[in-house]
Amino acid sequence: MGNITVIQSQKEGAVWHRQLPPVCFQPDINGEEMRLLMIYSDIRYQEVKGFGGALTQASAYCYDGLDEAHKQELLKLYFSKEGLAYNAGRTHIGSCDFSFGNYNYCVKKEESLDSFSLACDEDYVLPFLKQVTDYCVGSFSLFASPWSPPAWMKTNNSLIHGGELKEEYYPLYAEYLARYIKEYEKAGIRVDRITIQNEPKAVQTWESCIYTPEQEKRFICDYLYPRFQKEGINTKIIIWDHNKERVFTRARAILSDPAAREIVSGIAFHWYSGDHFENLRLCWEFFPDKELLFTEGCVELTTTATSMAEKAAQSGNQKADVENSPWEFGEYYAHDMIGNFNNGMSTFIDWNLALDMQGGPNHVGNYCSAPVICDIQEQKLYLQPSYYFIGHFSKFIPIGSRRIAYSTYNGDLMTSAFITPEQKKVVVVLNKTGRDIPFTLKDEASDQIAFLTANAKSIMTLIYE
Repeated sequence: MGNITVIQSQKEGAVWHRQLPPVCFQPDINGEEMRLLMIYSDIRYQEVKGFGGALTQASAYCYDGLDEAHKQELLKLYFSKEGLAYNAGRTHIGSCDFSFGNYNYCVKKEESLDSFSLACDEDYVLPFLKQVTDYCVGSFSLFASPWSPPAWMKTNNSLIHGGELKEEYYPLYAEYLARYIKEYEKAGIRVDRITIQNEPKAVQTWESCIYTPEQEKRFICDYLYPRFQKEGINTKIIIWDHNKERVFTRARAILSDPAAREIVSGIAFHWYSGDHFENLRLCWEFFPDKELLFTEGCVELTTTATSMAEKAAQSGNQKADVENSPWEFGEYYAHDMIGNFNNGMSTFIDWNLALDMQGGPNHVGNYCSAPVICDIQEQKLYLQPSYYFIGHFSKFIPIGSRRIAYSTYNGDLMTSAFITPEQKKVVVVLNKTGRDIPFTLKDEASDQIAFLTANAKSIMTLIYE
């Protein structure tokens, strides 16, 4: 089996992506029984479809404020093989909290959408998307979600504070979403997947709209899908796009209908309400033909309570925050990614690709961290812990990889394992504890073992054939 390539990031000394000396496999002469991490590469689960982040107006603004050299650096950091090797992204249909303000594409109350215009996206969002898709040379897949229908289509006549889509506007709103996809296509941007609403259970002080399961199913089956068919649109329709605590409840309510199950391609989810990995597993077990997509997660700097660490923003020194963000911000990503992958996730899409030194721009003060923070005034890019933790997955698990089975002797070794199209085994091991944890890697396909240690507060990626 040869040697194991070991890439490790460790809190001590803030060491990032350090390639350690290779570890040699050796014959398992004595039939090692203790401290085993077993890998079963012949037992294969879901296919990995890719990794990405959100191209919001805020991220696009930060990109636009960089000089040409730093623009290229940002693209390389995310979309090159040397960087995170992203191949996917998400954007907002109309405005979201990470926009300069509230907007949509059709402000006038009308029945024909004659006033429909992408003008609000032309300054920042569309140019950024074009730069990304050109850089990725055809390998980029875009996911799009509305935060709200136009205000005049809603029961509260507002883009914010929830409200519902008025039933009489179901047909016109379906046409509106189809028009968005067609207009983006004319601009050179293909939308591969869409949901009808970001967080359809949340009433927010920013753009939001409520859909019950029945409303979401009805709109998709009776209006949106027929409109897509009529206009020859093959964009995939995904449901939910909200937290995991109710993901299975929503999936079962919609996909128990045979017509809806035929139409819907996948289930999207966020992380803000906790782990709920069991809910993902239920979705995966009950609806194995549906892709599970993580479509949003971030460290919210304006949240006072946290299970990760004291928020960096509490210090009041924003520049110091981005240069010294807590290690736990990255651990949160790895913890969630491992749990999600082990329960059926196939695509990971982070929230904002880039934000400014305050964690914005954001028109409601809902500031967050991002893997890359841009100091536009000083023309500097600050890589946050999340960047490196995501990289332990995205850099080494290409599209077409399959998750494989494992078993570990110690529950503190959070683990997920994969086999690539080139038949390389990739094992990610997270140790959030304050102690070193030794383990013996054993691949069932051979009589070889390797002795390793997951250092305290570390994440490691192991690669072997």
